[in-house]
Amino acid sequence: MTRSNGKRSNTRDNHSRPFKLHGGEHISTYLQNYKVGDYVDIAINSSVHKGLPFKYYHGKTGRIFKISKSSLGIKIEKTVGNRKILKKINVRIEHLRISKSNIRFVEKKISRDQIRRRGEATMDKKFHLRETIGFPPEKHIVSFENVKIVTPEPYCIII
Repeated sequence: MTRSNGKRSNTRDNHSRPFKLHGGEHISTYLQNYKVGDYVDIAINSSVHKGLPFKYYHGKTGRIFKISKSSLGIKIEKTVGNRKILKKINVRIEHLRISKSNIRFVEKKISRDQIRRRGEATMDKKFHLRETIGFPPEKHIVSFENVKIVTPEPYCIII
């Protein structure tokens, strides 16, 4: 008999729950707020069989384009050969979590906005929005006057 290639084939570890985390879903999963345009990570929860995405999408990040009562519509770019295809899938909330990949960008956007508003409020024409990432260290001279020469001890077995 040939080996089958069904929807859930090769998902023994992929669709299994972590140790001591079996059972129903917590209420906090359902109380999460989602907005259109948010980034979400798809993490398949095998304890919920409805609204299960295909195994390829496990671990992928997408953007919300539609919100319904118990599921979200997500846009994901799928690489097929040498091109990327935009896929739209509907996934239940239990299989999703808000992505943390975009947090640094959002924080940077908020801080830049605050700097701009402060500059406009004080009528200051010069305010820098660019992020200052570690400049090279200042010039200094390295002296080799106080160099200690260390010689290794010979290998010996102490009994």
